[in-house]
Amino acid sequence: MPNPSEIDLGSALLSTFILVGFIATAFVFIKLTIIGINYVKINYLKDEGEDRGEKITRSETKGF
Repeated sequence: MPNPSEIDLGSALLSTFILVGFIATAFVFIKLTIIGINYVKINYLKDEGEDRGEKITRSETKGF
């Protein structure tokens, strides 16, 4: 292992920021996956026949 005085500071900072970028990218993909799963749960996995046909729109309530 090299001495700390021999390690280039710029190289160490660059490596650190690259590692932080990879970790942040992983968190973004995990968050987008969770949002996508919740979207599918809310919109597509409901009882499709019950809730979707019973909505009354404004045009139906006016009587014209």
